[in-house]
Amino acid sequence: MKQESRDLFFELLKLQSGAQKTLSRHYSDEQWLSALEIANEQAVTGVLAAAMETFEDKSFLPNKPVLLQWIGHGTMIEQTSFKMEEAGNVVVKFFHDNGFPCQILKGSAVARYYPKPYSRSSGDIDIWVNSGRKELYDFARKFDKDGMLYGVNYHHIHFHLIKGVPIEVHIWPSYFCSPLRNKKFHKFCELYKPTMKSSMPSLAFDRVFILSHCYRHMCGDGIGFRQVMDYFYVLKQGLSEEERVEVVKWIRKLGMGRFAEGLMWVLQEVFGMKDNHLIVSPNENEGRFIMNEILLTGNMGHSDERPWGSKRTALSRFLFSLKRDLYMVRHYPHEALWQPFFSLCLYIWRLSKGLLRNRDDN
Repeated sequence: MKQESRDLFFELLKLQSGAQKTLSRHYSDEQWLSALEIANEQAVTGVLAAAMETFEDKSFLPNKPVLLQWIGHGTMIEQTSFKMEEAGNVVVKFFHDNGFPCQILKGSAVARYYPKPYSRSSGDIDIWVNSGRKELYDFARKFDKDGMLYGVNYHHIHFHLIKGVPIEVHIWPSYFCSPLRNKKFHKFCELYKPTMKSSMPSLAFDRVFILSHCYRHMCGDGIGFRQVMDYFYVLKQGLSEEERVEVVKWIRKLGMGRFAEGLMWVLQEVFGMKDNHLIVSPNENEGRFIMNEILLTGNMGHSDERPWGSKRTALSRFLFSLKRDLYMVRHYPHEALWQPFFSLCLYIWRLSKGLLRNRDDN
């Protein structure tokens, strides 16, 4: 049953990408429900539900009670995505009105590449503000009634602007644990810093950034098909040979070459991506490792049942990451070996600045 449900899930992924036109066979309602669970774990239910609307032969669809469950999930995702897009527009206007150039990252920014943008599941709002760290921190303290900073990390803080809407304000779009590669990433970001003219990044930026976002999840808590699907639709926009050379240049500089090769295999195997959209040659061995991680961890690592440990305290989170690093060191040694030092330095910095107590969960 589990394998058949997984087969259905993968067929639906190919249907939504356009690589497959119809299901290969009929599946039972139980298999459809099990596939729905997998889709929820991977946070791609809305996209797959939208793809079901394109079925020419309706006999392949499940019976009405099961179909309504899929439709219900898809409808809720579309409604949430629409609200998050509206909230994102409010956040952009707020920062623009206060003199900060900014752009939406991920979320509705990458959803614009999808055939049906609102079908993509939304998380929080990530916004990249063109500002120095001190300037942004001072502004955030003035805006918050308690004069506090929340969710402080190396590259972002949490911002309470709209009730019930989680917002991450980024100083940098992401980070690398290796100081040298992080410095190179900063140089890349400097080429595409936000302006007042656009609320979303360029496709040229997303070709590298969304890959780095997948890499960050892979080296962190876990990667899911939502992140991989984002990159599929980024690359599906097409690129010239000159653009491909530029992307590969930065991928190599940032040490993501092996990961990119593995991801290309996943994009071809799962989504049927065409050769002319690939940026590097696929690596099957690395791709199978990435695929296995996707299936084990689910979206954001929430489905991972392996004994990595708790994440309730700072120490347990550190030990959790350390176990993941030891596991990842054979594949991505540079990032895995630098991660403990990065985490320790970040903890000491936050402690010295009095930022440890200002967490959202306190």
